[in-house]
Amino acid sequence: MTMATRASGRTDAAGVKRSVRLLRVSTKAQTDTDADALQDGNSLDTQRTHATAKERAMGTVNVGEYVEPGYSGGSIEKRPFFKALLKRIVEQRDVDYVVIYMRSRVFRNYIEAAIVKRQLDELGVKIVSAKEEFGEGDMGEAMEAITDVFNWLQVKLSGQDIKTKMANKARNGGTIGKAKVGYRNVTRSIDGHKVNGVERDPERDHYIALAFQLLADGNGKETVESVQKEITRAGLRMPGNAKQPAGPISHERLRVVLRDPYYKGVVVYEGIEYPGRHEALVSEELFDKVQRILDAHTGAGTRERVHNHYLKGTIFCARCQCRYIVQRAVGNGGEYFYWLCRGRQQGLCDQPYIPIGIVEKAVARYYGDVLTLDPEWLREVREAVDAAVAADRGLSVELRDQYDKRLEVLDRKERYWLDLAAEENWPKDKLRECIDAVRQEAADLRNVIQRADQRLEVGQQVLHEALALLSAPQTAYASGNEIVKGALNRAFFAKIYVDAEKITGHELNEPFDVLLGAYEQYVIGQAAVLLEELTAETKSAGLLMESDADDRESATDSAHLTWQVNGWSRTSMVDDTGIEPVTSSVSGKRSPAELIVLCSLANEERGGDGI
Repeated sequence: MTMATRASGRTDAAGVKRSVRLLRVSTKAQTDTDADALQDGNSLDTQRTHATAKERAMGTVNVGEYVEPGYSGGSIEKRPFFKALLKRIVEQRDVDYVVIYMRSRVFRNYIEAAIVKRQLDELGVKIVSAKEEFGEGDMGEAMEAITDVFNWLQVKLSGQDIKTKMANKARNGGTIGKAKVGYRNVTRSIDGHKVNGVERDPERDHYIALAFQLLADGNGKETVESVQKEITRAGLRMPGNAKQPAGPISHERLRVVLRDPYYKGVVVYEGIEYPGRHEALVSEELFDKVQRILDAHTGAGTRERVHNHYLKGTIFCARCQCRYIVQRAVGNGGEYFYWLCRGRQQGLCDQPYIPIGIVEKAVARYYGDVLTLDPEWLREVREAVDAAVAADRGLSVELRDQYDKRLEVLDRKERYWLDLAAEENWPKDKLRECIDAVRQEAADLRNVIQRADQRLEVGQQVLHEALALLSAPQTAYASGNEIVKGALNRAFFAKIYVDAEKITGHELNEPFDVLLGAYEQYVIGQAAVLLEELTAETKSAGLLMESDADDRESATDSAHLTWQVNGWSRTSMVDDTGIEPVTSSVSGKRSPAELIVLCSLANEERGGDGI
């Protein structure tokens, strides 16, 4: 049977009452029960049998049958076949009775039941229940209304009971619903009782673990799409069902899998994570790493689209702070690409189009002007970091004891909040905040305890890698492919601001913002020392008047501003010479301190109006 109307046409015999049957099941699965013997399943067949018997008892002629498979009874708006029945009654006026199995099968909302009754009364149509006898007149209508209210109440109470049981199941680590990809539902016999649960699916669990590992080990080169191809090639096949045959996992399904914390061994219910009883397929560290990689794939807002570019998500409009996107244009017999400000696209900014190549070259030069540091300073920082790590002795016994006691308190708090979360009528959002806060504090403490002896070593490794990148950033950027350039851009810069044909500033990511901030202060200090030495030499030669000494001292105070003009601070302002940052005419062999002093002296000779 198709899930639609069975109509036999109008009956024209005078005085013969006409009826339609309305049958309903809550889920599509109910139509499959005993489907080997009954075409529409046991539930629909039972309803049809009783409704047909009622029609015979009433002496009506059936003119149609409407079947609702798997639609919620809570709202008529979500029931297309019921709405089709009402439309047919209004338009054809060929129905006297609507025969149903029971009112609870048709109405779950007493307000809508009353509205439908009023509509049908105006059309001279009555709803008749095959299993319920309410009588006639006002008393019969009152009994119908009371039944509808009790049916509505029963639905509400059942829903609350189910939510309570689901919350309790989650709190105890049980899996809610059908097993996820990589697991399978099982029924075990324990002490004579059948217990439902989940276990790893030996046909698919290793493919899911492989997907996480491939993405984590891909060094940013793997994507969800490429991982999907790899695990499909390796042999992963999704089980078939009534809607679709067995086949490979889809990109979107795999993306959902890679984002699901269930695979690290937790159960999520109403936004709260509970330790699960199922076996994890991946470690928490691997799962967290994959989340960071997935975030980085959109990182800084970049989406994997046809017009992808290694600067997308890095360059921003200096006028409206909006992101630049790639715009394709066709003309003069060719295809051209430009940077388009999203603010302009939305009518909020007047930023002009910028050719792709101009910004590419400017950013490459910008690496040399902004990120090239004194090799001697880099060496000193590296030695200082190594010395700090060597001197650290980890946690003291007293501090470790304090942390252990605090963890015991947090464990009691978590159990308390979880118990409340399983109860009804408690504000779930507030409880979730409390649970998350307790778990976060406990996780932080455990991390400190477990990694006390190596916490500085992690920082040491990060700083070593950062310092290595700063040793020759422009060379690495110029020689790298698009993947390398994109990775370097995301590593160094949170944002690079571009205005027309000028780079006007930038924001650095950690730890480069800290390192370059320290280097800036280092250069200013070196400049002050060098300026003092030059001043002393000039005085000894009799070339500097005593009255000019104070003016020379002010040059040190202006050194920081001069340094900003030359691209060393986070604001990194650029002169009006175009998109390439201002460069000094002094030989590149001079130290940064010498350059800043000479720039300061040149500034003074021009009257202090700036570079």
